[in-house]
Parts: sequence; C-alpha cells; structure tokens
Amino acid sequence: MRRPVLALALAALFAAGGSAFLATTTTAQAASNAPADMAAAQDGPQAAPHRGQRHGRGNFAGRQGGGPVAMAMRDLRALERLYLLDGRGKDIEGLYRDVLARTQNPAIRQFAYGRIARNELKPADAGKAITTLRQSLDENLKRLPQ
Repeated sequence: MRRPVLALALAALFAAGGSAFLATTTTAQAASNAPADMAAAQDGPQAAPHRGQRHGRGNFAGRQGGGPVAMAMRDLRALERLYLLDGRGKDIEGLYRDVLARTQNPAIRQFAYGRIARNELKPADAGKAITTLRQSLDENLKRLPQ
C-alpha cells in the first residue's frame, strides 16, 4: 500500500520539478532574446494602438476625423439615436430615404440601405428588408466595371 503511494508522490515531484525547470529555461531564453526582439520591433513597422471596445470596427470607427464620409455616417447615427430617444422611430426610414435621394456617394448609400433594412427588420418584416438590400445590391453591381 505504501509503495504505490510513494511511487505516485515521487512521480508528481519529478513532474513538478521538470515543468519548473522547463519554465525557467524558457523564461531565461525569452529574456536573452528580448533585447534583439525589441531592437527588431523598433526598426520594423509599428502595430496600431489598441482602441478599446472599438478595436476592429472598420477604418473610421474610433477616430475623431475620418473625412466627410465618416462624419456624415456619424451624424446619421446620432440623428437615428435622437429619433429613437424622442419616440420617433418610424421617421428613421424617411431620414435614410432622404439621404439616398440627396447623395450618390457609394459608401453613404450602402450605409443608408443597411440602416433602412435594419429598421425594416424591427417589426419582423423580413420581406421589406430583403427588397431593400436587393435594391442596394443591384445598385452596387451596376457600379462594377464590366
């Protein structure tokens, strides 16, 4: 009875000692390579800074500028939010339809079509949303070079 317990304890002790040895040698190797890695990183391209929760959300998200297209989209989102806060959610589709009538910018038109379709899905009218997105797709396909 004592021998299996003793053998098990010795096996656990060797396993723990071996993993501790591997961890210290790996850490020592990483520390010795760190100055070379840091020098290479300083010479090479710099990584983009992490932007918190907005990380990975497109080119204009999380930036203050972004150009006129990004500013127009930001204004549209803010207007949509205000319409919702004021209880005028039904007017949002009209807002985006007005934008579609006033601009030919592909990015803003794509954004407006997407928001209209999203709004049409809220009362669970998938048919209207599909029609809107197909209209957007047709418009995008016409713009493609032949």
